[in-house]
Amino acid sequence: MSDNSLHPLEDAKSKYRSGLRMRAARICSRIPESDPQYPQALALLGTIRAETGRAGEAIALLNKAARLIPDNARIWGDLGDVSGKSGRFQDAAGCFRRATLLEPGVASIARRLVDWVPAPGKNRVLRRCSILSPLDSGIYLQLGLDRKQSGHFEAASHYMRRLLLLEPAHLDGTFQFANVLLDLNNTDGAKAFFLRTLRIAPRSGTARNNLGLIAFGNDDFEHAEEWFRAATAAAPGLAEAWRNHARALAKLDREADALEPCKRSLMMEPANQPACMDMAGILRTRDWVKRVISLDPLAHDFYNHMAVAGTRDPDRKGVDPWLRRSAVAKPEHPEVWFRLSSDAGHRSDPQAVVKHGHRAFFISDSYAHARNNTAFALLGQERFEEGWRVHTRRLETPEGREILRRFAIPEWQDEAIEGKHLLLWGEQGIGDEVQFLTLLKHVRRMGARATVLAEPRLRPLIRRSFPDVMVPDVDGPSGAVESHHGADFHLAIGDLPHRLRLFCGGQAAPDPWVVVAPVRAKALRAALQARHPGKHLVGITWRSSAPTGARRSIPPALWAGIAEVPGSALVSLQYSVLDEDMAAFEAAGIQLDNSHGVDPMQDLDGLAALTSVMDLVISPPNNTVHFAGALAVPCWVMVPTRPDWRWGLNRSDSLWYPKTRVYRQETDGDWEPVLSQVVRDLRLWSSP
Repeated sequence: MSDNSLHPLEDAKSKYRSGLRMRAARICSRIPESDPQYPQALALLGTIRAETGRAGEAIALLNKAARLIPDNARIWGDLGDVSGKSGRFQDAAGCFRRATLLEPGVASIARRLVDWVPAPGKNRVLRRCSILSPLDSGIYLQLGLDRKQSGHFEAASHYMRRLLLLEPAHLDGTFQFANVLLDLNNTDGAKAFFLRTLRIAPRSGTARNNLGLIAFGNDDFEHAEEWFRAATAAAPGLAEAWRNHARALAKLDREADALEPCKRSLMMEPANQPACMDMAGILRTRDWVKRVISLDPLAHDFYNHMAVAGTRDPDRKGVDPWLRRSAVAKPEHPEVWFRLSSDAGHRSDPQAVVKHGHRAFFISDSYAHARNNTAFALLGQERFEEGWRVHTRRLETPEGREILRRFAIPEWQDEAIEGKHLLLWGEQGIGDEVQFLTLLKHVRRMGARATVLAEPRLRPLIRRSFPDVMVPDVDGPSGAVESHHGADFHLAIGDLPHRLRLFCGGQAAPDPWVVVAPVRAKALRAALQARHPGKHLVGITWRSSAPTGARRSIPPALWAGIAEVPGSALVSLQYSVLDEDMAAFEAAGIQLDNSHGVDPMQDLDGLAALTSVMDLVISPPNNTVHFAGALAVPCWVMVPTRPDWRWGLNRSDSLWYPKTRVYRQETDGDWEPVLSQVVRDLRLWSSP
């Protein structure tokens, strides 16, 4: 029975609070429109209808109540809640905005608006909430997550720090702050906060998984495997941890052990394409490959993954077909065209290198590595006009930007240079500087004065060879504007061929330029002739320590045939000769003279003098070959398959060094046929 002393609305509220929602609803429905409490009765009835799943009726009742008493913020808030839960997000956001305008100082209303406001306005509402309720850690967590999702990681870090100042042991805040630090590439800080997460929640599998990802990203696969294994023990239902454990084991060459965690991951997420990709990589069976493709035929990442797997096979036959599938799946992605270009280089298909490289930097003009790949392929094909033009942008790579020099004078283009002062600056390795300096004589013949910024070890040699050229002692590039030493123009030395239209219609031609110290050279030759009377001095090198040096290194034992040619004495021009090198030559029965006292690594002036007294230099491509060429010393260079652009594709001579002969390897790693031909030619050269 209702208490007759209560107004019907109060009676309905009492029943509602007691859980008697249907009785409360009946009372509200009987209150007449003439009753002053009628709008409040509509609001309560709307709330009850929403709670019993009759959202349409609830919205109609609350909307009517809000129109009758439009200054009631609570009714607008309730209408917003029901509208949002019914999928009417714009209506919900409008209701909460109305409620916030009516009661701007109530943080709870503003926080409810966050759930429904469109993304662009969410941050503004959250910041208002932080002003209204500055000690509410939940608001800072939402602000941090919102900024993180938007890619504003510094701002996200700021809000996460505010949260942790309020609640240092806040679990979500600690974990998410660690994730934000990862986004900021602060792996040490992220690791510290993931470890703090484990102190707050010792059973956290996700924290252990993320610690594993940090170790994995640092190529510390052993510790990564330990963390992932711990993550699967702490959270057996975390599929990502199982998959990551399999990846770490595979990196440790424990593919048999990787199979079980990969299966566990797929049991939980059978349609997880990356996990299927891992399984395909481990088992290498067509069934798993088909399964991955069936899940998403346009998943270009999988095709790239299979192409990488194909590089493990010596013949690389599977690489190109997989990359082509990737290009079909995502033709707008420049990376796949760059990979196709690089693979074409491995297959000795320079035309395809250029074709795919052009496609890559057509899609992305800033793709500097693809541009450089293309430039070198063009130059190797002796398509010089286009090649030099593309080559002018070689320093746009991250590595190139580190060696870029800046001056407050214009770069030389094609202005008349007679009577002008040109500043040339080196920007690659020793061999490149020696090679491009073969064009300096032509620049001087054009009437220009010159200053050269060169590698410190080359400066004495350049000063002696070009007495009228200034060669200042300067530091390496710093990124700041440098002194231009009174020059009118500057130019990276590698751009000289483009400006002079070298080999494509210009008048310039490379000239030998190195002038050695005559007294030192005479003494070196006299000492060598005294040790090897009546013999030709043949200088050799056999090893390169450059990143691609393994392809340009010839084992000591293979030089035995050359050493056996009568009338020749082998002299080492090799830098950084190791004890094991000399032991290997001795074991092969090869007498190699390394007693000249010159350090070819640090003493380039001495190397030039030593090279100048050789009757012949035989070497794979390295700095010594460039010195021999710049000295006009006869040189036989043995180049590997897919040689550097400067040696061309087929020619047996050199455009840069007129006394250099080129011997070409036909099969990767097989130097024996090359050495055999060199031995035959050396016998003819040595004969009287």
